[in-house]
Amino acid sequence: MLNPKEINVRPFDKSAVPQLAPLSESERHFIENISTPIDLEIGCGVGWHPITYAQNNPDRRLIAIEHTAEKFKKFERRFEKHQLLNLLPIHANAISWVTTHLNEECLDRIFLLYPNPNPKDRAKRWICMPFMKQLLSCLKKNGQLIFASNEIFYIEEVMEYALHFWKLELVKNERVELARTHFEKKYLQRGETCTEIILKKNY
Repeated sequence: MLNPKEINVRPFDKSAVPQLAPLSESERHFIENISTPIDLEIGCGVGWHPITYAQNNPDRRLIAIEHTAEKFKKFERRFEKHQLLNLLPIHANAISWVTTHLNEECLDRIFLLYPNPNPKDRAKRWICMPFMKQLLSCLKKNGQLIFASNEIFYIEEVMEYALHFWKLELVKNERVELARTHFEKKYLQRGETCTEIILKKNY
């Protein structure tokens, strides 16, 4: 467990984030359409979870961001086979894309499933990043932030920062039984414990 004095995050400097080109008309329409809830997944890999999620939640929209070119190409090919109107694949750096294109309190859910745990550099872990303040500002009141990891230290740290620094409420902390991503499938097949935590923003 961290010492409370160690739970600290540098301020987020929005001016230091590279600004991206404007959205296309179709992307803007997808985001600005307020008729259904809109969710975000950062680091969606080859697209297994976003496609399944979009299929299972036709009354919701999902923006799925992947930065790695090779993974995104596989995701894009998979997306083209399904043509889901409630899914928007984005190939971009998530920090730049979110900072450039998303308004405050526009998202209902944010997924961070099996992000790189960066065991040697806390500053590169999502919950400890200055960008988390910007990301949470995009989440509506009562919106959910959802993490999943196979690393116990990572889940424990997310809990400590989420509850004590970001002032989020814990909704659920449970073991994952069914795979939703390729990483999750691999970890479960190896007999590793995968944990999902759901946090709620009350402000």
